[in-house]
Parts: sequence; structure tokens; C-alpha cells
Amino acid sequence: MGVILFVRHGKASVGTADYDVLSDTGELQSELLGTELSRRGVTATRILTGRLNRQQQTARCTRRASKWSASPEVDEAWNEFNHEDVVAAQRKVATPDAEPLDRAIPRWSSGLYDHEYTEPFPAFTKRVDDALHTLAAESASGETAVVFTSAGVIGWVAATLLGGGTPQWLALNRVVVNSGVTKVVVGSRGSTLLTFNEHSHLPPQLVTYR
Repeated sequence: MGVILFVRHGKASVGTADYDVLSDTGELQSELLGTELSRRGVTATRILTGRLNRQQQTARCTRRASKWSASPEVDEAWNEFNHEDVVAAQRKVATPDAEPLDRAIPRWSSGLYDHEYTEPFPAFTKRVDDALHTLAAESASGETAVVFTSAGVIGWVAATLLGGGTPQWLALNRVVVNSGVTKVVVGSRGSTLLTFNEHSHLPPQLVTYR
């Protein structure tokens, strides 16, 4: 069977002028992941990442620590949804609270206001579905592809493979740990979710969700 590991980016620079940069904690999380994967004997035969800085930085830190030789491939299909666009649409109809995404994401994913978004939720999920289908078709037996992406993407991959749809995605999207690993195996029966959000490489004080 082929293996696909989906890695959420390390902790970003929350509360700064540029969120899309790994924080010091995010870099450490990524390095710890690489060290642990190397210890387990995991070798990436292919490395993919979205175009976002935090995704690519996580890939570089993990690759350096694991000493993998494969070079990262950038594929925008693995980008996270545009949270700024999602929040902006919410602000037009309601005053945001301390966590505007808590209200903005359910509204975006409801399907009732698709015309208000640059990338409506159905377009986002189709993008991820298509990317997963393509990668699964390219995953040969014995190979391990590692995809550095974000919580929304990983949550949708897991929800799709479990047959849970949008309600399950809403629950999973909120709990994906920075640098957590979700494992999918690809074989004659298609793609199967084996583990979700594994993060034993992190000590408790380094477990973060943003």
C-alpha cells in the first residue's frame, strides 16, 4: 500500500502583523516532528506543500530535522481556505466577537451564502477532494507522500474518508493540532483513514491549535 501523511503546519504568528509566518514554537514543533519521524524510520519519497508560508516553512523545518532528500513540491490545491475572506463576510452581517471564526466558519459552510465568498465552501471541498484523488492515484505501493497543509484541508480529508460530511468537518477542523499527523493508506480498496491528528512527538506544553 501507499501511504499519505497529512501534516498541519506549526504554530503561526498569531496576533502579529503577519500571521502566515511560523512562530518560534511552530518551528520547534516542526523540528520535533522531523526528529520523531526519522526515529521511526519514516522516509518521505515525496513532499508536497501548499503555497502558504507557514506550510512551506513547516516542510523545510521537518525536512531538515528528518534529513529527507526529497525536495518539496508546491501545489496550491493544498492551501487552506481564506479565513480573512470568511471572516470579512461575517463582519458584514454581525459584529465579530473575540473569536470571529467560530461564527464565520459555520456560516461559510452552510451553503446559504455562497455568492458572498471568493471561494465558496463547495469549491473548497471539491478542490481538496480532487487533490486527494489525484495524489492517491499517484501513490505507489511502498511509497510515502507527506503533505504539509492546514486544519481545514486535513479536517475535510478525514471527514470525507469517514463519510461524515460537513457536520463532522466542523468538529474535526477545530481540534487539529499544530504539526499533528493524519495518516491515510492507499490500496486496492481505495483510500482509508488510519489515524487522525497524532501528535505524540509534542510535550504537553507545546500542544497548540492555532
